[in-house]
Amino acid sequence: MSRFSFIFLVLAVVFAEAPAQAQSWIPVGPPGGNVRALASDPRVYLGTANGILYRSDDGGLRWDRMAPGFPLRRCSLDQIAVDQRGVVLVGYWEVAGSGGGVARSTDGGRTFAVLKGIVGESVRALAVAPSDPQVIAAGTRTGVFLSRDGGQAWMRITPQRHPDLLNVESLIFDPTNSQILYVGTRHLGWKTLDGGAAWVPVHEGMIDDSDVMTLGVDRSNPQILYATACSGIYRSDAGVTQWTKLLGIPFASRRTRAFSQGGDDGNLLLAGTTEGLWISEDRGGSWRLTTPRDLIVNTLLVQSDGTILLGTEEAGVLRSSDRGQTWIPSNTGFSERFVSRMLFDTAGRRLLVAVWGYGGVFVTTGARGPWVDLGEGLDGRQVLSLALLGETILAGTDDGVFARGPEATVWTRLSTRIDGVEVHPRVNELLTLPPGRLVAATSEGVIGSSDGGGTWTQTNLGTAEEVFGLAASTADPNLIVAATRSGFLRSHDGGNTWSLISHRVPGVTPHALTVLPSDDRVLFATTTGGLYRSDDQGTTWSRVTGGIPRSDLTGIAVHPNGRTIYTSDFNWGGIFRSVDGGLTWERIATNDLPSDRVWTLGLDPVAPERLLASSAGGLYLMVPTSVTKGAAPSQ
Repeated sequence: MSRFSFIFLVLAVVFAEAPAQAQSWIPVGPPGGNVRALASDPRVYLGTANGILYRSDDGGLRWDRMAPGFPLRRCSLDQIAVDQRGVVLVGYWEVAGSGGGVARSTDGGRTFAVLKGIVGESVRALAVAPSDPQVIAAGTRTGVFLSRDGGQAWMRITPQRHPDLLNVESLIFDPTNSQILYVGTRHLGWKTLDGGAAWVPVHEGMIDDSDVMTLGVDRSNPQILYATACSGIYRSDAGVTQWTKLLGIPFASRRTRAFSQGGDDGNLLLAGTTEGLWISEDRGGSWRLTTPRDLIVNTLLVQSDGTILLGTEEAGVLRSSDRGQTWIPSNTGFSERFVSRMLFDTAGRRLLVAVWGYGGVFVTTGARGPWVDLGEGLDGRQVLSLALLGETILAGTDDGVFARGPEATVWTRLSTRIDGVEVHPRVNELLTLPPGRLVAATSEGVIGSSDGGGTWTQTNLGTAEEVFGLAASTADPNLIVAATRSGFLRSHDGGNTWSLISHRVPGVTPHALTVLPSDDRVLFATTTGGLYRSDDQGTTWSRVTGGIPRSDLTGIAVHPNGRTIYTSDFNWGGIFRSVDGGLTWERIATNDLPSDRVWTLGLDPVAPERLLASSAGGLYLMVPTSVTKGAAPSQ
């Protein structure tokens, strides 16, 4: 038994003794993910795009998911404010809707109460007045709302149908006067001196139509303000009567999503952009890039000891203790990465996953980690497919095929010359067939290699259109079926020659194909319009019913017995299981998942009773609690 399977078995025994629900989902990594907000009191709070709140009690070294925590899912927690009493306020907006609101916690983020007076408003900015913690401002898509009693009651303080005072992106109070509020919108900035009774535009010197993403008051002089916008970084030295643009950051990196002064050093400015973190040590006179340029910074926090925390897109939290000279990941306990592919290496006793965005490929030898990042050499490319050729890992990306041998420390590109021309196709699927043949579904059709990827040929698919999926029979590896937008094709010689066997299913686009292990005449295809089944190796197709929705189904996993099948819905959400070969289906509980929108599924071939699901909020392991100790799980 592999170590990976042994850990699964241990987890099965542990959770079998907790019969409270049919199954439990536990997060298993890999570390990192999408960070939307950071705030401290000095405990550090972290908000995600899936309604999950984390807290660190050691300055961001380790993270704990708050339980029960923030009460709503499918909400982006973009705004966190902590007042001087330690009350935590979270501004949120619905990812798949137009609503949102503000929630409050008085116990360090463990429980929250949704504040009723602002429910339904998509909150994109939040500020607590430093001079009076009872005064809170929330910026929404429809304007600015104000509470003067700690969030119990709210009132709109911007004109209801004003053409510009809406789509609020940033807010900040004057530190000494709760009546003075500065507002940044998608179209420049505004100010009120009387709590919202009157508003005046404050955008002189700012490029017209600038989307003001952040606002900040200088630590030493409240008359000096900073603003970041889609057009760059600005400073005003006279209570926002005139803005001056700070130069030095390249035009391509001008979109600054996060901004801060550095601790007690007023000369230190930090700008988190869509192209990395830029630091100035002379109040914006000059700037230096301190991270890789392909890093997207969503939020940043400078702690009292000078430690800098970056909240990024997909890479999680990065930490620097030397003013940005060096950075290390700080994601222990934080796992929200979007896993796009899973590959079980039974011979090597490993699980490999491809993660979307900044990351690439991770590997673990245990169900709960630790994980090792194998991303070096992929340089930000999106990994769309994974395969094993002996001990060599192959990654199909949006820019060709990459390989990493057992002793390699970086990925290397496999040259893909077709008819003498080097191409870098989008590789949606990779198959390895004995005795070492590779077949790839690409944006240029199906390509194949008989020498381990040294040379490639384009097969006679009859079309050069994109191929979305490939599936091979476990009984006859020469039998392969391919899915394209215009139809399904079949090969009986390992992908060398193909024949069109059926035209496209009207109105849907295929995602993935799989062959039933117990009967290679039966195929399933996940599509944008539901799950489809073929009983004649792809010649005819029919949509699967019996309890499964007609939705965007993306993930599918089949038990080796051929009877138990799982599929997932990435549109409306849900995981569905069939125990009779796909004839009838039931929706299984996903209460423990941060989001029930699941992209991909995987079953360990050695321990196929254990299901892994990649939701919009990370990779999770399902442990059935109905399994009795020492017994095999029922199918």
